[in-house]
Amino acid sequence: MITPFGIAVRKLRLDKGLRLLDLSRGLGLSASFVSAVEVGKKPIPPTYVDSVARVMKLNALEARELQMAADRSKSIVDVEMLQGTQRELVAAFARKLDDLPPELLEQIKKRVFKSVAGDIPFKRQRRGMLVSPASTRTLWDLAEQVRAVFVGPNEVCFPIMDVLEFRLSGFVEGFYLDVCSHQEMGADEGRVLAGSNCIKLREDVYEGAWDDVGRDRFTACHEFGHFLMHRQVSMPRVRDDHHPVYRDAEWQADTFAGGLLMSAKHLARLGSFQAAASQCGMTPMAAGVMWSKYQKEKLCT
Repeated sequence: MITPFGIAVRKLRLDKGLRLLDLSRGLGLSASFVSAVEVGKKPIPPTYVDSVARVMKLNALEARELQMAADRSKSIVDVEMLQGTQRELVAAFARKLDDLPPELLEQIKKRVFKSVAGDIPFKRQRRGMLVSPASTRTLWDLAEQVRAVFVGPNEVCFPIMDVLEFRLSGFVEGFYLDVCSHQEMGADEGRVLAGSNCIKLREDVYEGAWDDVGRDRFTACHEFGHFLMHRQVSMPRVRDDHHPVYRDAEWQADTFAGGLLMSAKHLARLGSFQAAASQCGMTPMAAGVMWSKYQKEKLCT
């Protein structure tokens, strides 16, 4: 959960129009490290607050309020001061995941929606979670509704990273984007945990999406789809071959992401899937798939 320091520094970044990437580069640190400090996964290093204040050019009042927020974010708990039963409870939660019962681990795994390296959008080999049914048109309609909230009708390229890092928190209370290291994420490029108000992106995906890499922009939109549609799913089940594709969480997130990146309303202006790939910030493969889908639905002129 994001700390008081994280809330304070992110508000300042929003006010000053700074990305996490801008702050991390100014500090000479990785984006994943800066994000980990903000959400409380790592302690605030000595002189860190002063460095943040310098990079962000805070005035004396802003710097003092940021230091106060940092002081409130102290996360070290002295378990020796706790009663015996309380210490045992803390120790139980601190055990390694490998020590937890397999059935509990399985339930935890079932609540994570994620993008995995090597998965190809629209052609994923990995089965997703079984969720409530949604048709292609329903998912495209949702994508159009989301576009209408964040961009004008004539804007072709959807600014997914601007939405996730700066604007979504104004619509979803407590939302935050967590940039995570390779060590933490492993092969997962993005994650959404059911019940949380957080989207996690691996550091290289976060940076790539800001640099307009089509694959990484799709991943960010895919996780956004999971966040909007699936984070309230209390106990999803693994899909098997007997369940229809329209109940597959990964298929739904891909379909939503495709519609979010390439609106059917702009097809006449785009002219071809090659032009769409460039103007919409997509890979040619994803743009080609969406173009074919729109043709099948007789939406292309």
